[in-house]
Amino acid sequence: MSIRKTLVVVGAGLAGAKAAEGAREYGFDGRIVLVGEEARHPYERPSLSKQGLRGEEDVPHYVHEDRYYAEHDIELVTWKRAVSLDVAAHRIHLDGDAPLDYDAAVLATGATPRVLSVPGHDLEGVHRLRTVEDAVALGEAVRGAVRDGRRVAVVGAGWIGTEVAASARQLGAEVVLIDPLDVPLQRVLGPTVGTVFRDLHADHGVELRLGTGVAAVRGAGRVEAVELTDGRVEPADVVVVGIGVRPRLELAADAGLALDDGIAVDAHLRTSAPDVYAAGDVAAAEHPRLRRRVRVEHWANALNQGRTAGRNAAGAQEVYDRLPYFFSDQFDLGLEYVGLGDPTDDVVLSGDVAARKFVALWVRAGRVSAAMAVNTWDLIEGLKETIGLKADDVDVTALRT
Repeated sequence: MSIRKTLVVVGAGLAGAKAAEGAREYGFDGRIVLVGEEARHPYERPSLSKQGLRGEEDVPHYVHEDRYYAEHDIELVTWKRAVSLDVAAHRIHLDGDAPLDYDAAVLATGATPRVLSVPGHDLEGVHRLRTVEDAVALGEAVRGAVRDGRRVAVVGAGWIGTEVAASARQLGAEVVLIDPLDVPLQRVLGPTVGTVFRDLHADHGVELRLGTGVAAVRGAGRVEAVELTDGRVEPADVVVVGIGVRPRLELAADAGLALDDGIAVDAHLRTSAPDVYAAGDVAAAEHPRLRRRVRVEHWANALNQGRTAGRNAAGAQEVYDRLPYFFSDQFDLGLEYVGLGDPTDDVVLSGDVAARKFVALWVRAGRVSAAMAVNTWDLIEGLKETIGLKADDVDVTALRT
């Protein structure tokens, strides 16, 4: 009599849900257990800072319909935390529940927002954004600020910070955006393209406090103001902290898995432990096309990498070589980005930058490292083909026609 094998997926976000889907899709006919800490079924997060926060769409957007898990014989265990991984025994211990023995496992534990480590960071009225509940609470707080004529301060001008600032402003709030760098998104896009986002937010009435950090959050019981490192004090009744996330590595670290700015995995998403794979925000993967290890914290990576990890945990031997991809919508600007540029790369712009309708290429050592289309659609597939090419050989005009 054959013994039914077990796949355990830790983390019931997008990557975890796609891992379970990928395993079944590949033909895995054993037991699949999907373990998540939230009470909800797996859902997607991109709209939480945009349409969901503004109340234009219902949240969450679930990865699958509720019936999917029963129909595909996937045991969805919600509201449970995996507290330890024993790679020698092939066992995962859960908080307050029986341990799970596995033949293969996928770690998709995601990331958690970084904490603003200054006095007053825990005052009432200080928000972070990761879950549906965070988005609902923040949306209510912003609408309350609009109603009462109060001010919203957003700390951090990365993707979450700029999207939240745009959404709050679109709801009619007075918004101040604070970041220690000179332009928004400088760490990702560099100063040239970051200037476009600085002007975008300024043109839509966001007050910018760039080149300065936060020294303290002031208030008696709840937030009243943000004190900046340059000595200025910005009144605010709602503060949103969007200073990035950190991968949740505790389970992997305690189990002795190799780490490298994430859970180190090979091109098949296999960790240093037998039969254990990783995907999503936590996976630092060897990328065959980019020829280095990369960790990507975007929706498309969780979607596609999770699926591949699940298929490989089920017995496939697929190489994960998809290029990093992400999108963003802020005010009247929409963008798609592919590749993995560095803020120090040279930037070549084509199109009407003043009208915010252009293509940007990041160039390193003469070759295209990343490309972005701004308010210019149906180009992303062509832009993918430019990655790695000599910049002199790329005709963006031809792509735009």
